[in-house]
Amino acid sequence: MIRRGLLPMVLLLGGVGIQAAQASGDFGCGVTWSLKQGDLDGCNNLPFLSPANDSRVNLRLLLADQGRAPIPDGAPTEYEREMGYALVPFGLERLGPPEETPADAPAGGAGSGETAVVETQPAADPDRAALAELAQKIGVPPEAVTSAAAESGGNLFATGEGSRCASNDDAAARGFLQQLAGSADLPGPERLSLARARLAMLGGCSWDDAQKAKLVPADVQSAPGKQFAGYLQGAVAFYAGDFPQATTAFKALDGSDQPWLKETARYMEARTLLNQAQQNAFDEMGYPKLEDVDKAVLADSEKAFQDYLQAYPSGLYTASARGLLRRVYWLGDDPTRLAAAYATLLGQAPADAAALDTVVQETDNKLLVSKRSADVTDPTLLAVMDLIVMRGKGVDADGGPALSLDTLEQQKPRFADQPELQGYLVAAYQFYVAQSPDETLKSLPDPVPTGAMTTIAFSRQTLRGFALEAKGDWAGAQSLWLQLIPLAKPLQRAQLELALAMNYERSGRLATVFEAGSPIRTPEIRRILLRNLAGQALLRQQAKATDATEEERDTALFTLLYKDLMRGHYRGFGTDLALLPDPLPEKPSVPWDQSLTLFHWDGASAESDYTCPSIREIAATLQKNPESPEGLNCLGEFILRNGLDSYALDTQPDDRQLGGTATQFPGKVYSRLDGYMHVIADGKAGRNDRAYALYRAINCFAPSQNNGCGPQEIPQNQRKQWFQTLKTRYGNTAWAKSLKYYW
Repeated sequence: MIRRGLLPMVLLLGGVGIQAAQASGDFGCGVTWSLKQGDLDGCNNLPFLSPANDSRVNLRLLLADQGRAPIPDGAPTEYEREMGYALVPFGLERLGPPEETPADAPAGGAGSGETAVVETQPAADPDRAALAELAQKIGVPPEAVTSAAAESGGNLFATGEGSRCASNDDAAARGFLQQLAGSADLPGPERLSLARARLAMLGGCSWDDAQKAKLVPADVQSAPGKQFAGYLQGAVAFYAGDFPQATTAFKALDGSDQPWLKETARYMEARTLLNQAQQNAFDEMGYPKLEDVDKAVLADSEKAFQDYLQAYPSGLYTASARGLLRRVYWLGDDPTRLAAAYATLLGQAPADAAALDTVVQETDNKLLVSKRSADVTDPTLLAVMDLIVMRGKGVDADGGPALSLDTLEQQKPRFADQPELQGYLVAAYQFYVAQSPDETLKSLPDPVPTGAMTTIAFSRQTLRGFALEAKGDWAGAQSLWLQLIPLAKPLQRAQLELALAMNYERSGRLATVFEAGSPIRTPEIRRILLRNLAGQALLRQQAKATDATEEERDTALFTLLYKDLMRGHYRGFGTDLALLPDPLPEKPSVPWDQSLTLFHWDGASAESDYTCPSIREIAATLQKNPESPEGLNCLGEFILRNGLDSYALDTQPDDRQLGGTATQFPGKVYSRLDGYMHVIADGKAGRNDRAYALYRAINCFAPSQNNGCGPQEIPQNQRKQWFQTLKTRYGNTAWAKSLKYYW
């Protein structure tokens, strides 16, 4: 009754989410365009071995070198693009969807705490009609099958609760019915009675004694019928959590002459003991409490699994039994055997990405999170653990060193077959922990490769480039990036483009990114540089560039016009308006829901009772007189009516990220409160102009008392004075009459 899938989801064990957070990144994500971070950033993974990568990514990268499934390098999905991602950096979604349902078991899933990390519905048979057809051949009426199937489909099992029941589904029932149908010595009425009983159990997980007594038919007299009924008694007890009774029932079938019953009962005996051993090992939130594991029963479970594997080395449940032995090692706090088991598992893991993802997930949750590298001999697992420990400059929770060069040297024999990987770890230590670019380069005397790069080779070259840049050798690093780009695979190339772009940015060669033949093709990289760094000349160049994409031209033009306007270049704004295409594209030109139609704004709405001309005319007014009260107020209206306060183009990323260096666009960013305050202080301003400026300045702080119109901090007594001035000196204006409070 187990589905013999590629790898059972019993790999995923309960209470893993909080632990896994120490090794991996599983929280809300946003893209960060940076390369050299040393702290965990599982939302922004890179295709080289980095301490900042989610540990699952580093493991997948190393497994890809061994012929396992590489990380997909296709174009970003729509979701990834909406989140701002390109190929690199990438989130965990790029690894592929995790398995969401536990592997089937003959009588139950993997026991409490063995479900996937997400809430799941019990897996349905891929062809539910097959169950109905089989049941009807035995003699079960169609309506009975339909009712049972509906019951099975209506249960949800959350992490750490009821998960042993998750396999009480169509496939499990179908497997049992197949055995009934194939048993020639079983009388027809008993076959029908047993089939009805198994269908009645579908979807259930807890019954009282009276209900349990009714589930198993009492009128079975034949020898095979009694054995099948005995199995159902064990299954009912298992689902109900009565593990001693279940163990007794399964053990009684050890001498069965029905091969399927004998093997399945033997497996379920071991599984039942495991569930009994761990039944108090998880709190109500799914946190593991390993000190509460019943170690004696756990030892019995281990022996029972080993006995099963010895008797059935290629049995129906061999893969699942091995997976549950790993659970035994974890519950028993036996990291040495656990690490060895995972090394074996990963060495045998299929190349199929979905199946491999399940293996990687379990390895991360149960082994890597422990960071107990002394217990690990496998070089792949050891390397991933060492990278985890290098995070945060290699400092442990108590502020002491979590890793040393001596430790890495002592590990050398374990890397006898992968010396380049061990050498890379030493170099990574020098770069991320010791922060010594000179020693990093000494550890990496590599020539530039001549062909395709493995993850390890690419990682070594990446660290060489980082070290050169850390020494200020921008030209040397630039030369390296350019030599590597033609050799790179898609994800590697995307990283190299980002590295080269950041190199050009930080070495004062921004325009090189946009030269003809530039290897930097990633649209997101080019647009980030245009939005944050480009000066007027470069923006005009790209706004008119026929070899640029329409999206890039629109980005350049939008940025140019916006910054012209918001940084006081009113003459330039008037000239640059001529670059607007006809007709105007209505799709957003920047990723903040604004398009070039913004610059055809025809004046403020009538609701303010302060009439403004078009933005072209406002700019022309300010060109003639940058202190024009009407011009300043109307520029404020343009900002207000279009939601441009604290707009994204007014700020830049931090200095670690792409686009984080000093912008080449001159001028101070304008805020409308600056304009209002200038009009308020202008003794020559018209009555309505000053009244409206006061009204708007006061409303900048409504209702939170925080400035929504700029970065200024205005004391409350100043805001009170504005309010009193508006109410007294301009009390007969509509704005004074409508304003009841100040904030």
